[in-house]
Amino acid sequence: MILVMRNILVLFGLLIASAPLCLAQVCGCTDSLAINYNADATINDGSCEYESVTIETTTIGMLDSLLDGTSTLFFWNNGFWTFNDHNDNCLYLIDSTNATITNTLCINGLISKDMEEISQDSLYLYFGDVGNNRGNRHDLRILRISKESILNQIFAIDTIAFTYEDQTDFTSQPQATDFDCEAFVVTEDSIYLFTKQWVSTQSTIYSLPKTPGTHIAQRRETYNVNGLITGAAYIPEYQLIVLCGYSYSRKVKVSSLRPLIVLLYDYKDHRFFSGNKRRLNFKSSVKSQMEAIATHNGLDYYITNEHFKTTVMGIPFDLPAALKRVDLRKYLLPYLSQFDVSDNQTVIQNLKPINDFRIYPNPVSNFINIDYPPAFWGAEYEILNLNGQKVAEGVLKEKTISLNNNNMSAGEYILRIRKDGKVKTLSFIKKE
Repeated sequence: MILVMRNILVLFGLLIASAPLCLAQVCGCTDSLAINYNADATINDGSCEYESVTIETTTIGMLDSLLDGTSTLFFWNNGFWTFNDHNDNCLYLIDSTNATITNTLCINGLISKDMEEISQDSLYLYFGDVGNNRGNRHDLRILRISKESILNQIFAIDTIAFTYEDQTDFTSQPQATDFDCEAFVVTEDSIYLFTKQWVSTQSTIYSLPKTPGTHIAQRRETYNVNGLITGAAYIPEYQLIVLCGYSYSRKVKVSSLRPLIVLLYDYKDHRFFSGNKRRLNFKSSVKSQMEAIATHNGLDYYITNEHFKTTVMGIPFDLPAALKRVDLRKYLLPYLSQFDVSDNQTVIQNLKPINDFRIYPNPVSNFINIDYPPAFWGAEYEILNLNGQKVAEGVLKEKTISLNNNNMSAGEYILRIRKDGKVKTLSFIKKE
């Protein structure tokens, strides 16, 4: 009885402590894109609801067969890198204009059982050997490697081992466990896991320190994503996480492989499910085992799916590994435009509507960042040297132009863009 009264008093105290916040200000949905948007609300209480929408993707290209097991994608060192989930120890740099492999970094001594995600902070890459689709692993771990050591090919690998605080049953249950994981993010002092729950199709967040050692992953909060979460892109400066995954049914595997994206933004502290939660569906005709998502500017997102091959009722299905792009400006600009990005241009570029052309930074190195009006998407471009010789050409379908395959020496160049009879010319300097 005493314990019950104590719990009631604690609950009452919490209610009293939180009451002034909503009494002094108005709590409600603060997202103008929500169907229950409250223009008078000053405190976002996470109650926003959204209409169901279907998004379009652009296929950049099929991935090399070396990447049939692609399991992660992240932007680092001026490019998008991926890693296979089994029997590999190499990072692969993917050209975001054509999906080809342009560089490989192999890590001696890196051994994994089921590597499903790589996240990062300013100093380290965190390799997540966290795949657990049978639910019976006792050796879950995240391997921490400094970025400097990878680039210098001198490897010191730290181990962050963990177990889930509430897992008591380690019986092998293939694709029938709620203790699988393929997505996590790294904050200032912690790692936050987003589980891939085969039974409930929800996702639970667990946290653990990001320091080497053996830890207990603490259960935080759960949200019903109605799918399997497989990847995460994290921009802490703007309280934004973009999750990817797919719907799934054990009975109809192929027909249920419909990719999905979940936007988490305007949350409180590291309670990622406390803010706005919006699901974006792909067309029902789109089928893929989406594995990873990454961004270089917070608005354009690149996704990979691994090679999926099966037979259903005698009918073979063969879905190749691929790289795709999705533009989320429509869903994120109203929220992101409130931020001042003047001191953090490398994370999110050009939140305001684009009315002119801009190359940045200039001089450039291995690729050009370019802003251009939406009307010029799909425009043809060519790069000329000062002698008028064409050294490269292509089509504008994203915000970067790769210079890696053009054997361009250091010097000044002209970028000429043509669309519907209109021509725009810009100059830039390429560094060594």
